[in-house]
Amino acid sequence: MTSIEDRPGVGRITPEPLDITPRPAEQDATGWSAKIHSVRFRVVAAMVGMMLAGLAGSGLIAFTIQFEDTEAKIDQAILDKATSLVRIVTVNGTNSKDSESRRLHEVAEDIEPRSNEVMAGIVNGGVAWTVEGSPHSKLMMEALFPAAAGLRDPDGPAFGEFDLAGRPLRVVVVPLISPAGPPSTYLLVGRDAGDQWEHNLASVRTYVLVALGTLLAAAAIGSVIAGRLLDPLRRLREATRVVSHEDLTQRVEVRDGADDVTLLAKTFNTMLERLDEGAQQQQQFLDDAGHELRTPITILRGHLELVAVDDPADVIATRDVLLDEVDRMQRLVDDLLLLANSGHPDFLRKEPIRTSALLHQVMEKVHVLAHRNWHLDETADYLVEADPQRLTQALVQLAANAVKYTGPGSTIGLGCSVEGPTAPDGAPLAAADTLLLWVRDDGTGIAVEDQQRIFERFGRAHPGRGQEGAGLGLAIVTAIAQAHGGTAAVESEYGHGSSFLIRIPLQDAGIRI
Repeated sequence: MTSIEDRPGVGRITPEPLDITPRPAEQDATGWSAKIHSVRFRVVAAMVGMMLAGLAGSGLIAFTIQFEDTEAKIDQAILDKATSLVRIVTVNGTNSKDSESRRLHEVAEDIEPRSNEVMAGIVNGGVAWTVEGSPHSKLMMEALFPAAAGLRDPDGPAFGEFDLAGRPLRVVVVPLISPAGPPSTYLLVGRDAGDQWEHNLASVRTYVLVALGTLLAAAAIGSVIAGRLLDPLRRLREATRVVSHEDLTQRVEVRDGADDVTLLAKTFNTMLERLDEGAQQQQQFLDDAGHELRTPITILRGHLELVAVDDPADVIATRDVLLDEVDRMQRLVDDLLLLANSGHPDFLRKEPIRTSALLHQVMEKVHVLAHRNWHLDETADYLVEADPQRLTQALVQLAANAVKYTGPGSTIGLGCSVEGPTAPDGAPLAAADTLLLWVRDDGTGIAVEDQQRIFERFGRAHPGRGQEGAGLGLAIVTAIAQAHGGTAAVESEYGHGSSFLIRIPLQDAGIRI
């Protein structure tokens, strides 16, 4: 006969070998295209881009100010020199316009302009003379005479700039004020600003080279730092390549830290843990169903194969057996589904309940299970947040178990209390308080070696407490207790009865009434 584990869709899933060979798309992911589009590249590129914009903007502002400052200093220097010469001529005084120009020429020659300077006299709208500072170069060429004469301004100094084969010549033209009428004589002082401009351009080139070096260093350092910061993402990607529905054991290695990427890796691991837990629950459900449904299915098949279809009595007897097995299978499936759903958020529907009222309601339901000496040990009155239906289900299950392992006239007791530093009547309970519910009996008791096993799925005690059942009752009680954040336990001595305890921490507000 084919077992249920061999049938499609039921039984244990055997994981296939995990193939982590890089696929073509994954192989292409190591190319330059993927690197350019990677987060690391984009982060470094954005950082370098911002630094480039900052360096370019600050450099533009700084050198614009430097060039303007250089120009202003040159203009002030030539204006001071021109004003000094004019003052000398004006203070000494002259008798005619020709003597003004001649005197101005003499003073200019005496002062001897610097090697990069030139002086010129403008009389009656034309350049009358020039004094060059360097005998080897001529700054004031005749082609510039008309333009230089055009800078005359009787109201004060006038500035201009001429192009000398790509070199700037800054000039100022100052009038010689005469009391006899409008000035006809002007002094021109010019200076070759090419050296200062070359110095400034050299500073620009140096700044550009330093800025490029800074950008390269920043890109290299940023790439290393970004690589370390994004390393959890790389490990996350590697983990996702091998994670599948068949293997959820992979985890991303997480180093100490509280940055966003590290938190993402921790969240990913938490997600995998939840998925792994869900997969284990599904596998557990399949294993449990395959384990427990095999026997009733075998019984069904055996009776159907052996039934004498021509014998009405045999058919009726077989029908009764089959219906009984189907009912048992239905109860088993219901229990398995309850256990499978015990981890879902909507498994509990909490509401304020009074513990004394809950115990009386449970007693009303269980005292008809069998002829026993039913007793309420303690009914402390508290108002707590819990799911009354689930707690009733757990207590009824414990009472039904007590009935199985006791005889007529035995005592079965139910009780409730609060452990911990309880508050006075009418005041909120402390967070450290624990709600304690119990069902006790004076039956056969449980051996120490069996006391842990009986709370497991399909766990049963060794011979001595052998009874019918799938072994899911106490597992259901444990699931209900754990869903409330608590535990289920037993205190028993073989041959002297048992006390099954449900402890639920009072995390929500509770009040002693």
